[in-house]
Amino acid sequence: MNAMMGREKRHTRRLSQVGNSLSTVIPKEIVVEMQMNKGDEMEIFYDEERGEIVMRKANRSIPKGIRPDVLKAMNRTITKYDNALRNLRDR
Repeated sequence: MNAMMGREKRHTRRLSQVGNSLSTVIPKEIVVEMQMNKGDEMEIFYDEERGEIVMRKANRSIPKGIRPDVLKAMNRTITKYDNALRNLRDR
């Protein structure tokens, strides 16, 4: 379900069990708009007073001298070869 309130986009999703944790799906519309990718770090805040959970992309600054396109290519490579890299690490 979607509802527009100003520039805010609201969606309703069900929670799923993953191990001992709960998870939900981020709507594709938001994934595309925020340019999110598998492996991106997210910050999650719980506002106890308002009873709200807020999730946003972690604000990681690019190290000086590294071009954003190089960082993007590196992240794609790490994502693609994640299992192989983990196996090498665990040897």
